[in-house]
Amino acid sequence: MADQDPQFAKRRLSRRLRAIREAAGKTQKDVVDELVWSISKVIRMEAGEVGISVTDLRALLQFYEVTDQEQVNELTEMVLASRKQPWWGRYSRTMTSGFSSYLGYETSAAIIRNFESSLIPGLLQTREYAQVLISDSDGMQDQWVNLRMERQKRAHSNDKIQMFFILDEAAMRRIVGSEAVMRAQLERLLELNELPHLNIMVVPFARGIYPRFRSPYVIFEFADANDDIVAYLENPDGSLILSEKAPMADQRKPSSYLQDFWIVEGEYAEKISPEFVSKVTATYR
Repeated sequence: MADQDPQFAKRRLSRRLRAIREAAGKTQKDVVDELVWSISKVIRMEAGEVGISVTDLRALLQFYEVTDQEQVNELTEMVLASRKQPWWGRYSRTMTSGFSSYLGYETSAAIIRNFESSLIPGLLQTREYAQVLISDSDGMQDQWVNLRMERQKRAHSNDKIQMFFILDEAAMRRIVGSEAVMRAQLERLLELNELPHLNIMVVPFARGIYPRFRSPYVIFEFADANDDIVAYLENPDGSLILSEKAPMADQRKPSSYLQDFWIVEGEYAEKISPEFVSKVTATYR
């Protein structure tokens, strides 16, 4: 759980404790009466709104008569994970809450699927490519580029995360910075595609129109079946996070984006190859 987002760990822990309480035949009022806690504490704890200490966990498990040491150890690890600072904590002062949530999803996901229509995805960018895209107007360019590189390092080295990327051909042909930057960037894509847990595909122009080709999106899936699929959408007005339990008014859900990603992957995209990269770079001059 070293890289797990503390908020995710807290929510997972709260669900487990609620399920254990119910399996023990106890009510929230029983907990209040036995441990002399406030009802507010119990409700918020089981909703994942507040943290829990190891001491409180032990008191609960004793009350619920949980004696299996493996389960006790697992729950204790979850408590410790939920109380840690996220790895990106040193960047958080200048980070929006929305981006912090995004990093939490990215860090905790078991599967990441990313479609990009115009640019190379952040997790695949070279430092030079990222430097062109990230503005230095606030004097924070180095910090944000370093954050992006650290995100990459963690994702690329963690083979427990399966990553799937689909790029429109436009993302590969658009010159960002210079032709030299783009050549290095496309070579980097070929190198990353050799990682066993990372797959990069491209939709050639010749394949025409396909589902959701206009807007980039990221889909996060999690190992815990109780966690919602989450979709992150980018548009000219900003970004938006969708979950299955909180769809848009027009009923857009992460599952519909996932279904379309599979369609594009199976019917329109092809695996990026040295031949395709050579064809693209040949047009730079």
